[in-house]
Amino acid sequence: MKNVDFKHIHHISTSYLSNFYASYQPVFILNTGRSGSAFVNNLLHHFPDVKSYHEAPPNMFLQSNYAYHNQEKNEVLKKMFEVARIELLLDASIKNKIYVESNQCLVFFIYQIKALFPKAKFVHLTRHPGRFVTSAIKKGWHKNDSVWEYGRVKMEDDKRWMGLSQIERLGWVWSETHSYIEDFKSLHANDFLTLKLEDLTTKPAYINILLKFIGSENRLDEKKIVSIMQRKINEVKIVDEPKNMHKLATYPKYSNWSVPDKDELKKFVSESASLYQYEM
Repeated sequence: MKNVDFKHIHHISTSYLSNFYASYQPVFILNTGRSGSAFVNNLLHHFPDVKSYHEAPPNMFLQSNYAYHNQEKNEVLKKMFEVARIELLLDASIKNKIYVESNQCLVFFIYQIKALFPKAKFVHLTRHPGRFVTSAIKKGWHKNDSVWEYGRVKMEDDKRWMGLSQIERLGWVWSETHSYIEDFKSLHANDFLTLKLEDLTTKPAYINILLKFIGSENRLDEKKIVSIMQRKINEVKIVDEPKNMHKLATYPKYSNWSVPDKDELKKFVSESASLYQYEM
């Protein structure tokens, strides 16, 4: 849909709003977190026909676990997403831009997003589970005492969950998140693009595949793409952290893990990892 009438969302007519829900085509980057969301956002800022966000405010970090365990409350979840995003989506629409958001917190709202916006599209971004877990451990996932951890996806069985190691918890998160996305993808295959972060950050051709899927008419030359690929994005930073945070400046690469640690991860991720052709 192309807007020629409205310069501010407060001026939007009811007929435009109705058509907006039916025909606007936002794009959502789905992943586990620590898997390239910030990289994609940084990349898309180079394209004037795209309005890209990495965890747009409010980023809904407190709602992930609630959404995961309460899918039967469809109308509640739908309204939660709508309240949080409608103004940003409308603003992108009247500016004739493609709304793109990369946000792990929205994964468990995808059924509701599709119900609100039937033409919405999704990019499923994967990362090797060992690299994901290494990055998440450095960030303190499932160890920090923080609001992010409060809202992070967890097993329903608290007793079993509390008995898992940090690696096991993160392995479960990786597997369960991708399985959830795969179930949804099976219903909407034509609206999905699946990419590996490892390809997106090393092979320029995959950048153009992403842009074509999103619908951007702009392109960058290969030299510029390579320079974007080489830039480190969203590295773990430890600056004046309070005692409730447990980030790590360093952690061994997956290839250097002990056999017992690798086995802890494999028991949760092996099946899904083979689907994406990741060697464990």
